[in-house]
Amino acid sequence: MQKKFLTYSIIAGVLLILFCALTVSLTFVDVREAGESGATVGFATINEAVFDALGQNAICLKLSGLCGKLIIAAVVAFGVTGLVQIIRRKGILRADKELYAMVGGFALFGAAYLLFEVVVINCRPVLEDGELAASYPSTHAMMATVVAGMGAVYLLKYFKTKFWYGLLCGLLVGIACVTVTLRLFSGVHWLTDIAGGVLLGGIIVALYGAACALWGKKKEQGNEG
Repeated sequence: MQKKFLTYSIIAGVLLILFCALTVSLTFVDVREAGESGATVGFATINEAVFDALGQNAICLKLSGLCGKLIIAAVVAFGVTGLVQIIRRKGILRADKELYAMVGGFALFGAAYLLFEVVVINCRPVLEDGELAASYPSTHAMMATVVAGMGAVYLLKYFKTKFWYGLLCGLLVGIACVTVTLRLFSGVHWLTDIAGGVLLGGIIVALYGAACALWGKKKEQGNEG
């Protein structure tokens, strides 16, 4: 468990450095107006090139919204799991600690979302209801990464067989990858918005994994004692 904790911690640190580097760079590297909205954006050349190549796609936008609902359904499923455990074990603190850590992960997601609604780094390449709207990092990309990643870590607790674990994790990761891809192809985000969302989501997942590993270590020490 100590090795897992160290691994997750290192991953979280590396991703944090990459995210911070990307975020800061977006404020001064190749910053100019781009896209149909005329928004000022960092890494404008590559962002505009990708936007021009992919354009806008209403079908991808609708499908990404559908995938978003599937991701929310997964969140509800984990919530129901926790509620069932509380009822069966007769105690609000008797649900899996990993599920409580998951709540913490979603809290971090919410805090990050609110932060970047206030501290606007980039705006969408297209207008939203006739107005500029914050787009960095992509909320869909971040949420998909968080749910798929934390779900994969938690499911390992119950599915030791490779088949069922691989099947469920493959489903979660597959939905996340499709969501991220559709969001990019829909044309409502810059490439760097998607990258930032995945990186920030990855940080939350790594912190969640570290928390679960730390809890597992304490549980083992308690059993030994």
